[in-house]
Amino acid sequence: MKKILSYIIFVMLALSTASIAQSAAPAASASSPPTTPSSSISTAPTPTAAPTPVPAAIASVTVRKIPDGKSSSVPAFEKNGLTYVSIPAFAEQLGFKHSQSVFSNKSVFSNERGSITFVQDNLFYKIDTVINLIPYPPIRKESTLYLPAPYLVKVFDAKHSGALGWSAQTSTITVNSLKYSVLSVSSGVKQNGTLISIVLADSLPYEFTYYHPNLAVNFGGGKLDPKAVKRGLRAGVVDSAFTLQYDGSAQVSFILNQAVEPPYIEYSAKTRTLMISLKPKIEQKKQKAPAATQVPLDASLIRTVVVDPGHGGKDPGAIGPTGVKEKDVVLGIGLELRTMLEKAGFKVFMTRDKDIFIPLGDRTKFANEKKADLFVSIHADAVGGDAKKRSAARGYKVYFLSQAKNEEDKMVAMRENAVIELEDKDKRSNYNALQDVLISIAGAEYLRESQDLCIFIEQSLGANVKQIPRLQLGVGQANFWVLNGAYMPSVLIEVGFISNTEEEKLLSDKRTQFQQAAAFSEAIVKFKQQFEGGQ
Repeated sequence: MKKILSYIIFVMLALSTASIAQSAAPAASASSPPTTPSSSISTAPTPTAAPTPVPAAIASVTVRKIPDGKSSSVPAFEKNGLTYVSIPAFAEQLGFKHSQSVFSNKSVFSNERGSITFVQDNLFYKIDTVINLIPYPPIRKESTLYLPAPYLVKVFDAKHSGALGWSAQTSTITVNSLKYSVLSVSSGVKQNGTLISIVLADSLPYEFTYYHPNLAVNFGGGKLDPKAVKRGLRAGVVDSAFTLQYDGSAQVSFILNQAVEPPYIEYSAKTRTLMISLKPKIEQKKQKAPAATQVPLDASLIRTVVVDPGHGGKDPGAIGPTGVKEKDVVLGIGLELRTMLEKAGFKVFMTRDKDIFIPLGDRTKFANEKKADLFVSIHADAVGGDAKKRSAARGYKVYFLSQAKNEEDKMVAMRENAVIELEDKDKRSNYNALQDVLISIAGAEYLRESQDLCIFIEQSLGANVKQIPRLQLGVGQANFWVLNGAYMPSVLIEVGFISNTEEEKLLSDKRTQFQQAAAFSEAIVKFKQQFEGGQ
């Protein structure tokens, strides 16, 4: 296929050259370099009657590196209003090695990130094995290839993720050699609220989401300094801040201790600082009397955790394409989690530690009887449909008990709640009659704490289990009956889609189960530290 594509491109260029040659005036100047069949291809965007000779006088452009400020010059010249820059000299500044073939007029520039290949007088170039197109071809002056500066920067920036820039006014190419693009995060109390300041190495595209108590700022192409946020950062409405590095973006998340008005965001180019102003929302709070059977959460004593591996026994849960059962996957993760939490000093109970069936209501009843401080229910998601639909659905998500705010979360809850069909008739009728009442009495008491725990788990999964992506931005909420009636912060984790062939294989792997359990354990420890420290 590659040979056919290369042949088609060659023919197209050859035809274009023939057409130009027929309409051209007399032969090129004697000063033009001798050509071979491949180098005689002319692909300039605006054909002229005859090739314009390259000026003999060679100037230079400046390559300036940030933040050390070191500058160097690379050869350049002006032609048709464009600044042509020596490709080998510029590539050397970036640490690329250069090899060339005199016979094919091909130049290859490579480093640990991959390779970039140019061909003299050819609009097509390659990044690794992918063929791309530029408006102006590289041209040769003596033994060196040159390319217009804007396109030179664009091509090489594919290997530098936004670190290169070109200024025609100053004839300067900037190279951001900083290892990180998000340098520091701080917060402080101002006269009318709380100000968050995020210092960047350079301007980055960003987006933010606010869903109380979580405020998340995502930077496209950003890379975080792991020391950017100091542990325990707290000021005004900000309780704490955490960072999360993805392949193509960086996220800074803040946990707020009270609701705020829509955040006001402003970026200062002079100081390269993103400033987020948070003004507390003033609202009348209603006092609630605690339920008679409620077990109060002692902020200084988060010691007992109930781990709930979903399904079991006659209820296999979801079944993957090759027969892997949800009940086996989540039990494996649950057993690993118990071991880790016990080593961390927690007292841990499991709703099941073997393959047995337990009704939904008995699981939270068990947690209440054990006077648990946290309830963690572990599941794996699944979707039906054809192979294409099943392969498209993948990723983890963490939920807390509340009324669903979108159809996706509602469908997840419906799939998990379907287990009641395996329970006794009288238990099924109790769910239908009591579900809304239970949410208002139990779930609302620990709504904020449950959200916080969800956020910690989501962030820990993203940082520690790279092979399974995040399903959607933010945590989810829905009426999961397995969480109904729990008088403690409680969460439900969908560790991935067992209906996806790739994720089914990962979820059944003991190494992945260990990584997921470690992520949950880390999140629970962080939640304990924040919750106890904030009281």
